[in-house]
Amino acid sequence: MKLTSSLTTDKTQFEDTYLLRMLDNGICDMEAGREMPLSDAFQRVAELRDSRRNGQL
Repeated sequence: MKLTSSLTTDKTQFEDTYLLRMLDNGICDMEAGREMPLSDAFQRVAELRDSRRNGQL
């Protein structure tokens, strides 16, 4: 029998809900035509990652 704390369950449930919400938002963006070319998306991801590493976000 594996014992888990309630905190672990709450955290896992929160992460699952957050992931599903992100996926829903992505699907809504695609349906609305708000998608960007893959190269632009990767460039934006790199910019956000650099900003986060530099402590700007």
